[in-house]
This record gives sequence, structure tokens and C-alpha cells, in this order.
Amino acid sequence: MPEIEFRIDPATGKLELQVKGIIGPACDDITKIARELLGDPGQEQNTSEYYVRPQVRTQTRPRGG
Repeated sequence: MPEIEFRIDPATGKLELQVKGIIGPACDDITKIARELLGDPGQEQNTSEYYVRPQVRTQTRPRGG
């Protein structure tokens, strides 16, 4: 299940945001919304999940006739 984890350092006000459970660049949409709501976290680091690409299987159908 997708999750968004927010951490704000009370001393510095530094925001940390981590998106979990969404593979590939689809998490970019989530982080864009979070930035609009919370502001820019300043530093961004992609997790290994970001670099996973969904596997697409092609299917061919025989032509009827």
C-alpha cells in the first residue's frame, strides 16, 4: 500500500518526505503535490524503488479467418 511519510525537524524546520510503495517515476506526481502543500524540502534523493521499471508483456493475437 502506498504511503507518504513526513518528518519535520522541530529545531530547524527541515522537511523530510519519503514516498513508499510506489515504484518508478509515478511517485513524481505524489511528490509534486506534497511540495505544493508543504513547500520544497530542499534536497531530493530517489530511492531504489524509483529506478524500478514496470515490466510490460506484449501479446499477439492470431488473426481470425
